[in-house]
Amino acid sequence: MAPPLEPINYKEITEVHRKEKGSVDLVEVRRDLYPAFRGYLDRLKKESEEEIRKDPLSFKASSLTNEYKKVLTKGRQIFFYRMRKITAMATRASEGAKIDLGRLTEEEREMYSQVLRSINECRDLALEGKAPEPPPMAPSGSVCATVDQGQLRQALAIVNGKAPAAERPQATDRVLVRILEDLPEIAGIDRPYRLAKNDVVNLPAPIGCALIKRGKALEIVPFWRRAE
Repeated sequence: MAPPLEPINYKEITEVHRKEKGSVDLVEVRRDLYPAFRGYLDRLKKESEEEIRKDPLSFKASSLTNEYKKVLTKGRQIFFYRMRKITAMATRASEGAKIDLGRLTEEEREMYSQVLRSINECRDLALEGKAPEPPPMAPSGSVCATVDQGQLRQALAIVNGKAPAAERPQATDRVLVRILEDLPEIAGIDRPYRLAKNDVVNLPAPIGCALIKRGKALEIVPFWRRAE
């Protein structure tokens, strides 16, 4: 996961909490909300532990400990407020509604995709008796089986339109894929890509594997990469 763009503070956490609690719709939040939140908690924990070592009864030690507890509570509540809304969005999408995912963070998009897939599979099983198909195994010689996971997470942010140019991973390996549906322009790593259904393209591995993970492409393994 990419590091936060800048530190978050108690005022910002409190404001997000207030808006999220009072809104039936998903609130616009910073793209790096969760990494920033984790960083804030880590800083508070280290500072409070340091003050406790100096003087466990000091006002500063007590204040930092209380702030840590408040931030942790508000952060967890923000998460579950948002998860309930995202679950409802996935349910509406399963019914055929058009859903705007622009306010989801990278982590939430992954959760949304998993929930939507689970709802669709459960619906098919309950109403039609169709058991879900097992996820396809990576083909022998797959590039995506060995792609760097840090680069893959950054590439997922690019595919979702959430990563600025400075965070784009520098990839050396490439993957051959077949595109399964028409796609909006993707920023890419080396250049923008306009991809249409049934295109066969050789993409930087993180980008191609991110599209595969999103169900937008299938990997094609050339014969020279296949295991004997």
